[in-house]
Amino acid sequence: MTSEHRYTPARTSDAAAVPDAVAAYLDGSDLLARTQAVRLSTVDSAGWPHASLLSAGDVLALPSGRVRFVVYPESTVAANLVRDGRLALTLSLDGGVCELRARARRLPDAHGVPLAMFEAEVEQIREHRAPYADVVTGVTFALHDPQTVLGRWERQITAMRAAG
Repeated sequence: MTSEHRYTPARTSDAAAVPDAVAAYLDGSDLLARTQAVRLSTVDSAGWPHASLLSAGDVLALPSGRVRFVVYPESTVAANLVRDGRLALTLSLDGGVCELRARARRLPDAHGVPLAMFEAEVEQIREHRAPYADVVTGVTFALHDPQTVLGRWERQITAMRAAG
């Protein structure tokens, strides 16, 4: 039977470059059309996974292969990253799921953006695919006030591009 379920290990790469499809999705452009949430997983103080969802307006893939993102400074995510730094960014693309494993450091606060900004250096890329099915979408969202949100996202993207 060709559709029999079998374990297929993730394809793993230690390359630091963000895959082209991920970099294109997180390039800071066409934000209102990018409605797939990016899952950000961190490790909490008890060693458990902690997940949160970011938008394409909260994350920016840089030409250097690093990734910048913003979160609420008082959030569990921010505390986890300051304490430990390990994270995974995950989104579905091209029929599978791409997971970027990285270590982040907090950047100085950006003027006009009341969020904690982090920069992550990718250490490993894991591509999850099943031979019998495609992932057709990740978690998606619908904005209640797109123009207001777009203004905020554009300020965030501008601040992330300027940070350094």
